[in-house]
Amino acid sequence: MIELAEKGIRLSKKEIDTIKTKRLRTVVKYAFWRSPFYRKRFKEAGVDIDSIKSAEDIVKLPLTLKQDLRDAYPLGMCCVSKEDIVRVQMSGGTTGQPVIIPYTRKDVEQWKEMMMRAFCIAGITSNDVIQITPAFGLWNGGFGFHFAADAINAFVIPTGAGNTRNQVRFMRDFGTTVLCATASYPLRIAEVAEEMGVDVRALPLNKMLLGAEPWSEEMRKQIEEAFDAIAYDIPGLTEMGGVGTVGFECPMRHGLHIWEDNYIVEVVDPETGETVDDGEEGEVIYTSLNREAMPLIRYRSGEVSAVVSRERCECGIEHMTIKRIKGRTDDMVIYKGVKFYPSDIEAILASYGVRHYRIEVGNGKIAVKFEGDEGIAEKVDKDIKEFLGFRPKIEALSHGSLERFEGKTKRLVRVD
Repeated sequence: MIELAEKGIRLSKKEIDTIKTKRLRTVVKYAFWRSPFYRKRFKEAGVDIDSIKSAEDIVKLPLTLKQDLRDAYPLGMCCVSKEDIVRVQMSGGTTGQPVIIPYTRKDVEQWKEMMMRAFCIAGITSNDVIQITPAFGLWNGGFGFHFAADAINAFVIPTGAGNTRNQVRFMRDFGTTVLCATASYPLRIAEVAEEMGVDVRALPLNKMLLGAEPWSEEMRKQIEEAFDAIAYDIPGLTEMGGVGTVGFECPMRHGLHIWEDNYIVEVVDPETGETVDDGEEGEVIYTSLNREAMPLIRYRSGEVSAVVSRERCECGIEHMTIKRIKGRTDDMVIYKGVKFYPSDIEAILASYGVRHYRIEVGNGKIAVKFEGDEGIAEKVDKDIKEFLGFRPKIEALSHGSLERFEGKTKRLVRVD
């Protein structure tokens, strides 16, 4: 499995394009004949499946929406029989009807292989002690990390979510070298460790794989300085198979490498659905090329990013690179004609050492509340005006005023 992961990382552009083309043709026909949903959708769109011959032809296919997955609950978009399904996971961030993603054994193996590519790039081996803090349950959080860690025979501490004091205790007592977590959780761990009298910089921890929520470069600097460790951004969404499936960040940190032999990524204008130019931000559209139970074609993820490069990276990887996920289209705030994401505010606050903040939006007003010195409030106000073009209400709070989270942190609050 390790050799397979390394081979996938080092595919040449020619090999990637050959595999991508073959798998796209196959998955389009597979979905047409196996999924009543896609057969109906393709026919309604007038799609001739035999006309899909290369990645460039993918724009002929209709988009798949999250609502389609909700409407198909529980297994209405599945391409295999129930007997072939070995597990289900549920997409996070949903309300109302659950979004269920089924897996065959092949799908689980694909998830594991993609996660092992991340481990290979980060230099994680059987000698590591890997602490997995995302939840184990219907939300896919901890499982992908666990599958890969187990496959390389590493020392695994599957703590799951919560009980931060125990997280710190285990990191100290077992000598954790790799921490897997939501992006904001390490700062909470550092805070609790300080209360316990534990110096996190003195721990053996040297690598972190963080994801599940947007986080700025400035926040990454805070995390790395707090722990004296390297923090990697690991993307992935349940609809595409889970955390770590779609790509990973290499040490060059130019963005996220997308595993193009398994996924086709497009970036489109979220309003028109038209492809935008490379370098221009838009909504990320995913097509899973190597999933069996429920491949998704041109799925609107809601994630915001841009294509950085389609050329060979300095690290040697020839898979395309996109920007780290900036946010989600439904997290975008429009205030007095200005469009921004919570991560834009975070970048400014983090540059002043702020770790805990909340943005409240509603009734035609915006308030930015943060734990920190009143003395930086004026500087924050000035920077938001200069870089984002508006002036919110700025409020400095005492330490501990804002709610703490042990999973994804709620940064944006919409109030009536």
